[in-house]
Amino acid sequence: MKLKYAIALCLCVLSFSRAHAAPLPAGHSAPSFVLKDAGGKPIRLTAYKGKVVLLNFWATWCAPCRIEMPWFEEFSKKYQGKGLLVIGISLDDGGWKTVQPALAKLNITYPVVLGDSKVSNSYGMGDLLPVTFLIDRTGKNSSSERRLWQEGGV
Repeated sequence: MKLKYAIALCLCVLSFSRAHAAPLPAGHSAPSFVLKDAGGKPIRLTAYKGKVVLLNFWATWCAPCRIEMPWFEEFSKKYQGKGLLVIGISLDDGGWKTVQPALAKLNITYPVVLGDSKVSNSYGMGDLLPVTFLIDRTGKNSSSERRLWQEGGV
């Protein structure tokens, strides 16, 4: 329970602004998806029921995304033993050719998959990134944050 509140607090503290699109409301079941990682392995959200999932939509061209990803890597390492799983969903058009160098540069080791419009629409995504959802152990969205960043505003 402390983990859930710690992550929610971090998301709130880091929040600068909300976008106009309405992301998936808290309390709603997180839409299921099956997306492939860089090795072609399918990642199924339903396989992680019983864990807390921090689901981060991002792109390589998004500067705020690149700022927060190392923090999520830190969360992943610190809390994975307590049931936290971080999953990144890249919305880059360039595919793995674009995404893999960014992951290597940022030293990201948590699972990352390539997203598509079907998945982003199912989560109520607008056109602003990053957006992060905290999915509880029962598969429901506990919290979502859409942040915009400005230099010096972190």
